[in-house]
Amino acid sequence: MSEEFKKYTLGYQRGERKEAFNTQQSGGLVENEIPLDFLRKATGYTLTISQQTIPVAGFVREADATKLWEVYQKLHTDTSRPIKISFNTLMLRFFAECLKSAPILNAHLKYKPFNATGTLTYKGSIEVSMPVILPNGRMIPIVLHDAGNKNLDEMAFAVSEIERKSYNTILDETIYDVARQRMFGLIRHGHVFQAIATGLSAFIGKNKVKFAPGKVRREYRREVKPEDRLGADDIGEGTVCISDLGSIYSGKGFATTSPVLQPTTAVIAFGRVRDEDKVYKKEDGTLDLKTIKVLPITILFDHKIGGFPDIVPFMNKMDELLENPEEMMNW
Repeated sequence: MSEEFKKYTLGYQRGERKEAFNTQQSGGLVENEIPLDFLRKATGYTLTISQQTIPVAGFVREADATKLWEVYQKLHTDTSRPIKISFNTLMLRFFAECLKSAPILNAHLKYKPFNATGTLTYKGSIEVSMPVILPNGRMIPIVLHDAGNKNLDEMAFAVSEIERKSYNTILDETIYDVARQRMFGLIRHGHVFQAIATGLSAFIGKNKVKFAPGKVRREYRREVKPEDRLGADDIGEGTVCISDLGSIYSGKGFATTSPVLQPTTAVIAFGRVRDEDKVYKKEDGTLDLKTIKVLPITILFDHKIGGFPDIVPFMNKMDELLENPEEMMNW
């Protein structure tokens, strides 16, 4: 076994090629035109269609996460757990619990503007789509399956498994499987010419995809078992998108996020917890200053599902957990 395919995996890129990439990123401004690669083409199509067809409403909040942070510190330093609990893991479980109170935000919507018909499908499991930064600096949505039924330890293990599988994955191979499924979907919905144009652009012209050599691809498919790499089902929109923007930016500001992606109905983003001084009124009416932990949160949803009353149960559950986070110790 030559294992030459490993040079094309994300693990190799994160290791031996990371230093070269960082050096390239630190260079000055150079005018250069490059065709879109496979990942940008695939995600660009989904983002464009979603932006054109989904009227988005949203809610932005800077939550007092002082009590939540105290609970997180206890969970994070608990040495009895098999895997250390990160803040990202805790928040994924936090939002999954809130979504149980507002299942309309964990749904798929199919809508035909031509005759104003469609269906809203409430999903029986919470499949969280997490934007993950790749070694080359770009992002891809990776799905954390059945997040609503996992306890914290299971959630932490699932996140670590995603990282392990990504090391073994040749991403273009997986993106190709995703694109092929979507192309068949276009055909099923009658968009035959669009499917043909999309397929041809992947193999003809300056925008064609530069796959690994055929020998490498065959060896990769043969040597790396499906359970040890990311598959088509592990990449996509899931049932809801949750973004941890605090992992890449530590400055102040609200958590912004991408458009709601078809066919999902909502996207959630949270920033990094930070200290902030707040003025508050004491019982005797005098003012005082105290430092609290602030957590920026953004929720966007497809306005076609309804209005803000539909997300109020989500907000109420979030308020409850922020005020009484001790129950998370038993998750």
